This record gives sequence, structure tokens and C-alpha cells, in this order.
Amino acid sequence: MLDAVLVANRGEIACRIIRTAQKMGIRTIAVYSEADQDALHTELADETVLIGPASAIESYLSTDNILEAAKSTGADSIHPGYGFLSENPDFAAACQAAGLTFVGPPVEVIRTMADKGHARQAAIEADIPVLTGYHGKEQSRQRLLAEASGIGYPVIIKPVAGGGGKGIRIAQNKDEFQQMIDPSRREARSAFADDRLLLEHYLRQPRHIEIQVFADSQGNAVHLFDRDCSIQRRHQKVIEEAPARGLPDHLRQQLTEAAVRLTETIGYVGAGTVEFLVGGAEFYFMEMNTRLQVEHPVTEMITRIDLVEWQFRIASGEPLPQKQRQISCVGHAVEARVYAEDTSNQFLPDAGTLAWLQFPEPGPQVRIDTGVRPGDRIGIDYDPMIAKLVVHDTDATACWERLGRVLEASSVVGVKTNLLLLSRLSRHQDVRNGATDTRLVERCLTELSIQDDVPQPVILAIASFCLWQNAKAHSRTTALGCSREHSLWFKCDGWRMNLPAVLILDFELNGRPTEVTCKPDQDVLETEVDDVLYRVSGRPDSDHHFQMTVNGQNFRIVTAWSDAKLHVGINGTFHTVNSASSKRRLYSEEHSGTLTTSMTGRVIKVLAAPGDKVTKNAPLLVIEAMKMEHDLNAPISGQIDSLDVQVGQLVEQGQNLGHITPADNSKA
Repeated sequence: MLDAVLVANRGEIACRIIRTAQKMGIRTIAVYSEADQDALHTELADETVLIGPASAIESYLSTDNILEAAKSTGADSIHPGYGFLSENPDFAAACQAAGLTFVGPPVEVIRTMADKGHARQAAIEADIPVLTGYHGKEQSRQRLLAEASGIGYPVIIKPVAGGGGKGIRIAQNKDEFQQMIDPSRREARSAFADDRLLLEHYLRQPRHIEIQVFADSQGNAVHLFDRDCSIQRRHQKVIEEAPARGLPDHLRQQLTEAAVRLTETIGYVGAGTVEFLVGGAEFYFMEMNTRLQVEHPVTEMITRIDLVEWQFRIASGEPLPQKQRQISCVGHAVEARVYAEDTSNQFLPDAGTLAWLQFPEPGPQVRIDTGVRPGDRIGIDYDPMIAKLVVHDTDATACWERLGRVLEASSVVGVKTNLLLLSRLSRHQDVRNGATDTRLVERCLTELSIQDDVPQPVILAIASFCLWQNAKAHSRTTALGCSREHSLWFKCDGWRMNLPAVLILDFELNGRPTEVTCKPDQDVLETEVDDVLYRVSGRPDSDHHFQMTVNGQNFRIVTAWSDAKLHVGINGTFHTVNSASSKRRLYSEEHSGTLTTSMTGRVIKVLAAPGDKVTKNAPLLVIEAMKMEHDLNAPISGQIDSLDVQVGQLVEQGQNLGHITPADNSKA
């Protein structure tokens, strides 16, 4: 068995690998960047080593730094996790040359399957159907354009290396294709240090079905059933389940046989996943991931097998712990990925400090995989995943019901998240019926993104009550500190001499300034909004939870402070309350010409300059965050007065970068 493993990763997967290694008696070494010096995975490991600055290129993607860390700590093996260098054959070869055991397949197998073009050829040789496409060495714009025309639109553009949806774009026609080549190349180069592209004909509404495989160095190979990963956004999975529902037995058998056949053909060793696109009764090879998948927990739930333990055993030269006939599928499992992202703004990643995290207690049927704690920061340098919520039950219906309850009991404060979207997906009729495909989220985004049905005046009344309660608590503490707890000046009851008690609350709700007149009545706050009186009362269940009543209607409330802002969760939807009246702003930015960033990231391209005339929605900047590119577009037509930004600059969400003088007709 291995003696000491260096985990060449971060976040939840590093934590997950460390826990199994320690269970097996393997000493663990965590590496970390300057941005991760207090990260959870460094707390769990037996030893830690700093490997560079926040930039992944200089830390988690630095082979030299990682190997030096392994040498200095006496590690005899390296587990790459997923992402970063996990499917980089040169990294695996460097580990081997340094005398380290790489917990993964042989170098040449990684080299073949990590290159989507070579993997496609291997599938053809294993007699597995593939889509019409191009994976040649010639990568000029002219050649790619000619091949796309030959394939026929729509065409999907993929990086040859890596995965995780990064760099993928779908071109519906020639013009879109020409616009997408350069961004896809840049994202591929940034994420995988390889800008080669692969083209394939795009299936409009396929299912994404994958098979978990394992093989040992003695030539034995098995499958651990299938997973349905069709629920995606931006070509990245967000909910996965096992086994896939509605899959005919003969088709399921064809898929598992094809996956095992490919595994045996290429001489695979270790954990791998063979991914397919399924349309009707037809299936096509998509790619093989030569690593542990993000969604591996659903397979662990239905098989009760620790896949990381199997990885360590096989890397130590042991045979597969079980034969195919011994592996059984019990019940159903679903995983939902919680991301820091703005689902109402093209799923742009969000950054910020996690002021509050709440997930249900884990148990035999509920698993919470996370690499963060309250107080940790979600930055722009890495994937914005916060947690994976995994549930298991006897069947799919019970399992989805359980996931819905887990999602409703979860809350995150400090960044925008996809929790509400996940909750709505878990209740969506097509999802409950198993009628999913890779475009479900895109197709149903409007109904999935409908704002909470709590009326705005009620939200204002609840926010006012929360501010009032907080002010009362603060005043009470201050009064006790100076022995004046009975003074009228330390009571937040709106007392005025010879006049009715009135409180005027001046605050911003979700960034919009408002002023609310309230009347305290013992433990009730009366708030008048739009000539309607709202009587609000509430009692705390804990430091952060309230049961609140507004005009007889009950609400469950979660409150937390972050960066001097109060975050109020109403039935699962969070609203930001800023009581600093000095921060009032005018809200006509859609006509003002103010250039404001909608996300935190690094500027990688400046497309315009002061003096340029631009039209509304014309791209002005390209900002990179979490290894993906996003355009900042002109809010109006007009002439650029100022553009205070340069390539390489870090910009914060909401930062003012410049101004456009409106054209005469831009306000029409």
C-alpha cells in the first residue's frame, strides 16, 4: 500500500481524497496557493506545502512546484483529483520520472484519451459510434472553417484537451463560428495550456449518459453502472443521477459493454468515465475522462463502493476488489452542485466572502461534499463550486423528493448562488418524469428563473423588521455597556416628544434606495408601503433563523451579516439590505452611459478606446473569471468619453470603468 500521498488539487475534491487516504492509513500532503493558505483542505491534511501565488498557472498547474513539494515531504505518490493536471500526460510522465506513483492510468493511455481527437479515433477502432467531426492537426482558421462547413451547422467547438465545459461553444452558422474560434482557443489555453480545437456536428437535444469504469494492472475491467448528466448549463453539469432513468435495458447493456470494451482495448488502469450522447435508440462516443469525476458520489451511493479507495488499491498494484457479478446497484442517487453564480445574468460566476453556510446534517442518505467554511472567500481564480449535495433513496421518486427537502434546508450568504434554480429543477415536471436532455435548463430558464412570488412591499416590510430588530439589539448592548439601559435615547421605538412614535428607515434593498416609515408597537412593527399597512412580528428560532408573520402570513427567515450588509433570506431567496444611506445612487444606468462591471474578474482584452463611437451591446472588454471569458458590452449607443482599464487589471463587481456620452437617439 502507498505510504504518503500528495494531493495535487484543492477544494472539495482535495478534502474528499484526504479523508479516504487517512482512513486507509496513508499520510497526506496538501498543496496550496497563496489564495488558499487557510483553506479547509490544508486543515485536514497531515502536512501542507505552499506552491505559488493565486494564479493556477503558477501553482496548481505548475509541475515543477508540485514535484518539489512531493520531494520535500517524502511523498511516494500523487493523486491529481479532477481538473488542473489530472489529465495532463506530461505531468503523469514527470511523476513517473521522479519515482512517484501517479494515482491514475498509464501515461500513454492518458495521452491518447486526454486528446479528444485521439480518443475519438480509439473509439472508432473499438467499434463505437462517433459523430461526424474533425480532430486533425491542421488548426488554421481557414481549415477549421472549411471543416465546419463540411460537417454542417450547428457545430460544437471543443478544446482538444481538458473538460468541464470550458472553451465549448455552439455555432449555428458560419458567422457565429468565425466569432467563436478565438474565445474558445483563449479559454482552452488558459484552462489546459493547449489551444487546439475539435469540431463535431451538434445534436440539439441529446441525453448525456456516462459509464463509470475501473480496471486493474492484471487486465481486469468492470463497470459500476451508468449516470445521467443531462441537466447542464453553459455545457457544464449541475445535477447528476444514477442510474439513468428511462433507459431501455438493451441500450443500457450496449453502453456498458461499449465502455468496458474501450477500457480493455486501450489498456486502461484505474478509474475512468466513458461519456456518450444518446438520442432515441442511438448513442455516440463523446469522450473518456481519465480521472475521478466530480459526480462520482452518486455511483458510490448506489454501489456502496469508495471509488477513491479503489484508486489507491489499484495504484498499489492490487487487483480489482470485486468482480462484475459482485457489483450491485441499490436504489437511486442524485447530486446537485451548488455554485457561486448569478443565474439571472447568464450564470456569470460570483465572488465574495461566505458569511453564512447551512446544509442539512449528513447521514446514510444525505452526503455533503464541500471544501469551504463560513468566512472563506470564493475568488475569481478557481471553479466557483461551493458544495455538492448528494442524496440516496429506494427509488427515483423518493430520491428527488429528498433532494428537494435538502435544497430547501440549505442556504448560502455572501455570494449569489444557484440554490433556488436547483430547488426549482428538483420539482420540475420534466425532471421528475425523467424527460431530461442537455438543453432542458436553457429551454426552461424563464420559468426556472421567475422571481420569488413574495410581493416587493412584503419584502420591504420584512427587511425593515430585521433592521429594527438589529438596531434594538445593538442599542441594548450599548446601553448595558454604559449602564443606561432604561434611557429613552437607547430605545429604538421611534419615541418623539408630544408626537406619535415613528421610525424612518433609510436603506438600500438589493441595491435600490428606499425610505420606509414604520411605527413600533411593542414587538410588532407596522410598516406602510404604497398606502398598505403591514404588521410584522417574529420570533427567533436561533441566532440566524426567524419565524415571521406579515399580516397573518407566515415566512421562514434567515439573516446574516457580511461586509456591513444584512442578508435576509425569505423562503429561500436572499435579499441584500444596506442601511448606509450615504450610498444612495441613481438608477438610470441603462440610459446614463456608465460602464459598470457585472462580475469580478481580470481584463484580458480591451476592444475599444476613448473617442470611439459604439452601438448598444457592442463588446468593449473581455473579462476572464474562473477560466471562462465574458464580454462587457456598451449599455447605450454613443461616444466613449473615458475607459479607465487595461489588460491584466483586476476589476470588482459594480466597479465604474468609464462613461459613454449618449447618441441623440439612444434614450428613445
